[in-house]
Amino acid sequence: MPYSMTGFSTVKNSFKDYEITVNVKSLNSKGFELSLKGDKNISIFLDLEIRKLFQENFERGTFQVVINIVYQNLSSVLDPEKLKQIVSQVKNITESAQLKLTDDKIYDIAFYQINSNNSEELPAELRENVINTVKEAISLLKLERKREGENLILDIENRLKLIEEMVLKIESEKEEILEKAKERIYKRVQQLLGENYSERAFIEATLLADKLDITEEVVRLKTHIERFKNLVKLDEPVGRKMDFLCQEMHREINTLGNKMPDFSSYTVEMKTQLEKIRQQVQNIE
Repeated sequence: MPYSMTGFSTVKNSFKDYEITVNVKSLNSKGFELSLKGDKNISIFLDLEIRKLFQENFERGTFQVVINIVYQNLSSVLDPEKLKQIVSQVKNITESAQLKLTDDKIYDIAFYQINSNNSEELPAELRENVINTVKEAISLLKLERKREGENLILDIENRLKLIEEMVLKIESEKEEILEKAKERIYKRVQQLLGENYSERAFIEATLLADKLDITEEVVRLKTHIERFKNLVKLDEPVGRKMDFLCQEMHREINTLGNKMPDFSSYTVEMKTQLEKIRQQVQNIE
């Protein structure tokens, strides 16, 4: 069954020296987009790898990924001697500039400087733990998108059934309506031509009435509905195909309504249901 493009997942894993939290929010999109926020080192060293993981698991969607790391032991990421050295340098600079900074401001500057100068790769163990946590978040997100997709498909199937019922009613009534339309045309021609009414005029009136035939539109609508039914059974991205079918069905319903105004009550309702289906389709991958 097709997946929804909307969903949310969060995973928090604790390790000896740190805790990793991954939050993922998924929204609908015509293509694939991903933004990675949170821990600076993750964005620097793992952006491409994380992006690849999402592209392998999802075809469409806008993904907002936030990865935070809370360190339980600062010595695992902060060299005390290096911190002392930079704090001393910051104090000397601020004193020479006759600036008075509080200790917390000095610490912020020193810590930022340490991180800015840190160009080393992430430790292998930390890298592996982050990637594994991201994979868990992806798995949960897929489950969430699947559950949401099931709800969307259920709603689409119900609305599609209503449209199909109306198409069948139109099909069963169209011959009777067509004959009534022909009679109206014949009478109108007789009124316009009076005594000049002839066999040729009768033939022209018949040809005009035949243009009101909606058999082709009904057949195409039934075909589109069957294709839609087959798509909702597939366990693959079908959102674009469904969107195309909605456009095709809307075109046939419009033509049918223009040819046969007598069916306006049906065509208006079919358009209403089709528009609600189209809105749901926008959320399907």
